[in-house]
Amino acid sequence: MTKDNFDYYTDEEFEWTGILEYYQSPNFIHKKGTIFNLEVKIDKRLDETDSNMIFSLASSWTWGEDRRIKAFKLKEHQIGGTRIFLEFLTIRKSQRYDEIKYFLFSLGSFLDLCEYRIEAIKVNQVLRNDSC
Repeated sequence: MTKDNFDYYTDEEFEWTGILEYYQSPNFIHKKGTIFNLEVKIDKRLDETDSNMIFSLASSWTWGEDRRIKAFKLKEHQIGGTRIFLEFLTIRKSQRYDEIKYFLFSLGSFLDLCEYRIEAIKVNQVLRNDSC
């Protein structure tokens, strides 16, 4: 299994994505088993192709020095208009890095490439009471 004892990208290397203006770190304890959602608001409507690409990125995103670390499982998504809503289950949590931020860097890179501008990011833990 790939370990996370490597040096990865710095915030400065991805500052151009605009992510750091809206996100610093989760406001909850992020660990394996955590369910959280991301809501990203952008400046113009997504077209169908870009919506499909974002779904593909969210459902198959990996990271790490060899891109073999799968941190999240996509549980729900609503991608359309000027809103990207993604709900994830954390299936592997690094002790050293914030995978949410690295996912947002990847998403921000794609949005920048397609000439969308991020206007807001919300990240929240999902608390579910499954007991009856």
